[in-house]
Amino acid sequence: MDNEVSKRRPINTSITPSAETLSGFRMLDIRTDRLLSSWLREAGVPDGALKANELAPDFLLPEVNGKLVSSLQLRQAAPLIVTFVYGTWSPLCAAGLRALHEATPSIRAAGARAIAITPEAGDLLRDIKRDRRLDLEILSDLDLGVSLSFGLVSVVPAQIKSRLLRRGLDLCVPHGFSFWMLPMPATYVLDQRGIIRRAYVGPDSITGAKTEIMLAALSELEVPKPRP
Repeated sequence: MDNEVSKRRPINTSITPSAETLSGFRMLDIRTDRLLSSWLREAGVPDGALKANELAPDFLLPEVNGKLVSSLQLRQAAPLIVTFVYGTWSPLCAAGLRALHEATPSIRAAGARAIAITPEAGDLLRDIKRDRRLDLEILSDLDLGVSLSFGLVSVVPAQIKSRLLRRGLDLCVPHGFSFWMLPMPATYVLDQRGIIRRAYVGPDSITGAKTEIMLAALSELEVPKPRP
């Protein structure tokens, strides 16, 4: 199985968010996000990040309106594409969510489901979905418990924290907790047994370039296609 989880090399090429994606961000936000993305690339993929052929942990998380969503129930009904982002305030992650949104019709046509996971709270995510017109299920991993179970969480080093604060970005505000930790961006393809069939981990793992690869992975699962 294809498994782009590597500690030594960047994955794919850097994301260049479209002008439409960047339109909602200040230049300071964009530059700050580039600093954070550069650090994540240099830090490499965490040793504990889950890989292809491993069993993904099941989870129960709230969506934007507070309803609890069970990954077990979702994957028993259809294979899942699960994308982790570290914040909708990030142009990088906004580009990843837009790419997943645009891929959603093809994912549904293949008989699968797509969800995104972020540390942010539901009120903020509800506004983002409305303002950016995202036809996408976004779940709140408020304490990073699910991100931790996938092995994706890294502690932000003091020097990066200091530089982010000087640029006006305090992660405690959007994430709602005092610990400076971030989930590494990642995209996983899970079959209906919960086995990871593809694992893409790193700042460049949430691009639209992964869409064809994800759909190819779904085609291998022999998923019954939905009725017209």
